[in-house]
Amino acid sequence: MGFLLLAAYGFWAVSLAALVLYLYFYFRFNRFDGICQGILMSCPVAGLLFYVWYRNAYVKITRTYVLRRTFLRFVEKVEYRRIRDFGYYERTDRDNNFEDGLYIDGPYNDEGYFGEGVELHSNWVNMSYVLGQLAFRIVNERWAEPESDEDQNLIHEYVLSGRAREICLEQSGFVFPENDNSPYRESKE
Repeated sequence: MGFLLLAAYGFWAVSLAALVLYLYFYFRFNRFDGICQGILMSCPVAGLLFYVWYRNAYVKITRTYVLRRTFLRFVEKVEYRRIRDFGYYERTDRDNNFEDGLYIDGPYNDEGYFGEGVELHSNWVNMSYVLGQLAFRIVNERWAEPESDEDQNLIHEYVLSGRAREICLEQSGFVFPENDNSPYRESKE
């Protein structure tokens, strides 16, 4: 998120420089410069947009849930115990930059749609703790207790060893049966 704040300050610095040039051209040559006017009109607004984005968009990862607030202040929140399935991927783009991403879906709502869900990318947040939680659930067949230091230490051990990442890559698309209320699954009657 530091990039957003840096971009906001950068746009404001450019608009301040344009204001100085604008005043210089006005007082020195008694004329208005069109380029400076355009910069003065657009850069403060762009800086304000980046600042609002910085203040509103964030990801919060706790021992019990993942919360993401988008640019328009929509809140996406999933408690670990309510995760229905997840998908994890790693890739490199054409510029050879590494990126990984994770999407987490909660159970279906009454209308048959996902009621809860969060999407995370490595350029937004360090999602290793979430991967550790998912790996803990897959290996131990239960969710980690938030108050249990033993469970939390095991999660951190999975993360530090890289095992959480490996488990999540192998099990991407895994559906947790306790939260599988999909209207599309076959009934087991």
